[in-house]
Amino acid sequence: MATYEDNAYNWMKRKGLAEKYEHAGIYCIKIDDKIVYIGKSANMLRRIAQHYACIQKGTEKKYRIISEAERKGHPISFDVLYYAKSRRYADKLAEIGEREGDYIRRHKPILNAQIPKEQDWSKWDLNEVDAKAILESIL
Repeated sequence: MATYEDNAYNWMKRKGLAEKYEHAGIYCIKIDDKIVYIGKSANMLRRIAQHYACIQKGTEKKYRIISEAERKGHPISFDVLYYAKSRRYADKLAEIGEREGDYIRRHKPILNAQIPKEQDWSKWDLNEVDAKAILESIL
């Protein structure tokens, strides 16, 4: 039986989004065209489908915030920030891991709870996500 996530993934493929998103890279979630979350994935289309399903279910604080913003009429969108250039799978993961931190530090997205350390992208600083303050600033 197909999951909601699988259905979202297949719907996005039918909509022609595979060409843009079915790659390794760094993506973002935007509310009102403002970057609020940055992530990385070996397959951005699959990961965005996971995010979409989680937004519908409200499984985590960031998804409940995004869902509430959408419910209040704020447009939610996804975009690609960077496509991996490496060919080998392990090299792609290292490449996007290193670059993700650069993008997070540059854009300071309010929903990223983990900020990769500049010296070692595999280690994190924690960022408290204050849902009430974020919703007040967005809405």
